[in-house]
Amino acid sequence: MNTTWGIMAHVDAGKTTLSEAILYNGGKISSIGRVDHGDAFLDTDTQEKNRGITIFSKPAVFEYAGSEMTLLDTPGHVDFAAETERALWALDGAILLISGTDGVQAHTKTLFGLLSKFNIPTIIFINKMDMPEVNQEELLRELKSELSDNCVLSTDVESIALADEMAMVEFLEVGNLSEETFERLVLARKVFPVLVGSALKNSGVEELLQMMSGLGKAMSDESLIEESLGGRVYKIESLGRDSRLTFIKLTSGKLKVKDILPTGEKIDQIRIYSGSKFTQVDEAYASQVVALVGPKETFAGQGIGDEEARPELSLNPVLQYQISFLDDTVPRIAYPKLMALNEEDPSLKVTWDGALEQIKLNLMGQVQTEILAKRIEDELGTKVEFEECGVLYKETLADSVEGVGHFEPLRHYAEAHILMEPLERGSGIVVATDVSTDDLALNWQRLITTHILEKEHSGVAVGAPVTDVKFTIVGGKAHIKHTEGGDFREATYRAIRQGFMEAGTKVLEPYFKFEISVPSAQIGRVMTDIQAASGTFEAPTEVGGLSRITGRAPASTMRNYQAVLATFSKGEGQISLIYDGYDDCHNEDEVIESSNYNPDNDVENPTSSVFCSHGSAEIVPWNEVKDRCHVPCREITNAIDEAEPVNAKRMNHDVDEWLDPDEIDKILYSATHSNHGKNPKKGWHYGDGNHVRRVDSDYIYKAPKTVTPRDKYLLVDGYNLIYAWPELREVLEVNLDGARGKLLDILSNYKAMTDYNVIAVFDAYKVKDHEVTASDYLNIHQVFTAEAQTADAYIERFTHEHGKKYDITVVTSDALEQLIIRGAGAKLLSSREFIQEVELKARELREAFDIK
Repeated sequence: MNTTWGIMAHVDAGKTTLSEAILYNGGKISSIGRVDHGDAFLDTDTQEKNRGITIFSKPAVFEYAGSEMTLLDTPGHVDFAAETERALWALDGAILLISGTDGVQAHTKTLFGLLSKFNIPTIIFINKMDMPEVNQEELLRELKSELSDNCVLSTDVESIALADEMAMVEFLEVGNLSEETFERLVLARKVFPVLVGSALKNSGVEELLQMMSGLGKAMSDESLIEESLGGRVYKIESLGRDSRLTFIKLTSGKLKVKDILPTGEKIDQIRIYSGSKFTQVDEAYASQVVALVGPKETFAGQGIGDEEARPELSLNPVLQYQISFLDDTVPRIAYPKLMALNEEDPSLKVTWDGALEQIKLNLMGQVQTEILAKRIEDELGTKVEFEECGVLYKETLADSVEGVGHFEPLRHYAEAHILMEPLERGSGIVVATDVSTDDLALNWQRLITTHILEKEHSGVAVGAPVTDVKFTIVGGKAHIKHTEGGDFREATYRAIRQGFMEAGTKVLEPYFKFEISVPSAQIGRVMTDIQAASGTFEAPTEVGGLSRITGRAPASTMRNYQAVLATFSKGEGQISLIYDGYDDCHNEDEVIESSNYNPDNDVENPTSSVFCSHGSAEIVPWNEVKDRCHVPCREITNAIDEAEPVNAKRMNHDVDEWLDPDEIDKILYSATHSNHGKNPKKGWHYGDGNHVRRVDSDYIYKAPKTVTPRDKYLLVDGYNLIYAWPELREVLEVNLDGARGKLLDILSNYKAMTDYNVIAVFDAYKVKDHEVTASDYLNIHQVFTAEAQTADAYIERFTHEHGKKYDITVVTSDALEQLIIRGAGAKLLSSREFIQEVELKARELREAFDIK
């Protein structure tokens, strides 16, 4: 069995030097490389060698004392903290490196918190103990006060025994602790053993390796190999590569070349990397870290098989930039290539601003911008620079409110009531239910939950994403005949926006924790600057003529303070900035005014509701919705006539009324274009293409016998496309049905803009005794394959049987499937190409109707 260890530290703590010493003592390398010499085994990138920092996490496999181990060297610079956090998901254990000359830094505490979040056993190694100014006792006190009281010297057996009652009994009986007891305490994170040494002088490294080996053997469980497959995708490499690499930590089971992942993608190669070199193997087992070649739709943070998806990252960029091209590159053409950056680092959120014809992305700071610009030039041949757009704001609810959303164009019906309450900072989004299934069926409650979580809802102050809100479903209504899944999407979105408009939202901005060291004579200037930046700070401390001050300030005011500090301190001042979450915006009025955001003009996030009145759709403004809703709000129940059911009183059309699709199209067109003089909703899109008639009939799908020659068919490998579409992939992490429904909505809208007959095919090959089934979804068809039949197998058969008769196009990124499809005479669109095609069609529609 293999044990994966990661080395983590703040920048310049000697992390790469320790990695070299470990690999040298483990027999992996013949000499210890150095960062400043550019010959470190794991710093293989040219920029890493030139800058003397680690930018990418990379593995190295070695053996020591009968234990196979994988070492992951992670970046120490805060600008690459997201890369470090992603690597944590692959670790069995961690080595937290402390510089003896610097002590516990702000980033050290952040890393220790992340290790706690992922529950990773941790060894602490104090480096540079050969330096004359290092005080071991003082460092140990600092570890206990700043990290945990359970940071204990590995040789202090009595202090280790204090962490556990059973251990104390053992110590009192025999005067010592067994290796098994020590390992149990460390693996349970009851003790953080502290080792000391000097990586540069190879001191203390053997003791560290012995501890890693012992703990690794204690973690090993051979039975995991025989269990079903489980894996954690922690890293993707694709930019400028011929082969896209999926780095995965196998937690159970095994994988072979040509196996099909549970996602439906085939494995062409399995590689085990050490530095820049790799060994190709036919099979990989639980506990190993490997790179897969073949899958195109995997993503960092994805759980494979028995593994759930990774929790959301804690360290995300807070600054937005736009890319400016310094050559003749056309941004629209470059955008698809740059989308590969999203695969490698989803926190970048590379997006296309169609209105401004700009590419935007989120970054941590100046060093990351410089590194990324050089990568784009080296790997894509394009020269760029990054222009800062400002910090990334968020919003939160100003007060508790019950939001109400109603969606009732003809033949559609849904109403949602959602209680929204502000939460403490850092709470994120929380969803609960407080409604009886007698009042709202469980399936509709679950659907509302999915729609709450499937997107970032925009606030009404500056249009920024909303956070720190608890959403509680407290009521709603469906129609036995007219309600479809997409109706509740519209009702939910509108309920949230209605509540935001009624209660208001507050602007939040990102904050940094800072630590500044300057000559003592200049500390007064620093304190004045912090106050001017709307920051707060603790009383300064002085050591050896230098003053150190810590505190917290808005990112918008402190992000460029490094240059100011360097100027007036003549290079002697140092500053460390660590992301510290979001809090109330210090200049909210100024931010709101400069944003020029008007929620009433946000056509993609309507605040109004849609009611049916006298046979046509009526747009009702948000402030009148509660007077028209069909389910009473909790605070106005006395205003409802209890003798008459609410629905019977307020329904404005007969439940059996049924119009043909052409009439419904006209009504919807009228409704969207009579929005009280406002712009129509983008692309006439009511969440699931509701202007198209739905036919409820289950059947085994076969091509119609009577068709016009060369009718056009579009076959979509459903789950393959979901995994390739970032927006759908985010929904998938919350709810599979929600992601599938959203894809069907998109395909339905696409069908309305083209002349394709659209068939979405979904795998059901793992569902026992499942037979192939098909049904109509609005204006398209959906097929679920039979047991032991994959979606690509169904598509291949359809293409083979009908390829000569019909004009067939297949959407998939499966490499083998693409070869078979081409051989059958069908056309091919990769998932990425189809996403671009959908976006293009939507843009053409907006331009055609002058929708801004």
